[in-house]
Amino acid sequence: MKKNTLLITALLCFQCLDAGVISDLITYFGQGDTQHIAQYLNNNVELAIKNAENVFTRQQTQNILADFFKKNQPVSFTISHQGEREHQQFVIGNLATKQGNYRVYFLVKNNLIHQLRIEESND
Repeated sequence: MKKNTLLITALLCFQCLDAGVISDLITYFGQGDTQHIAQYLNNNVELAIKNAENVFTRQQTQNILADFFKKNQPVSFTISHQGEREHQQFVIGNLATKQGNYRVYFLVKNNLIHQLRIEESND
């Protein structure tokens, strides 16, 4: 009985940690805070943003994001869809900037961003 209770508690705590990562990332994208986003980047990130689409290192991804946010000052970030599947979480959201709106998708595995897409939105 104690083992089952301990296992359930551990699983709930793990889910809370994952939820905290997603919550943090939503906040950081809304602020354009690349320093904090970088803490959650995998060593290599599949990135698609404007004219750049490739697998980039953590540092390259941070630099590309910093350039993007320098040119597109965020106003807000809202979630349009969020889900979890096989220990992976994804978020699809809308990033409003002073220069225009963007659709953002990121995939998180083991609390790190593995895929990130930022596309212009017609909304």
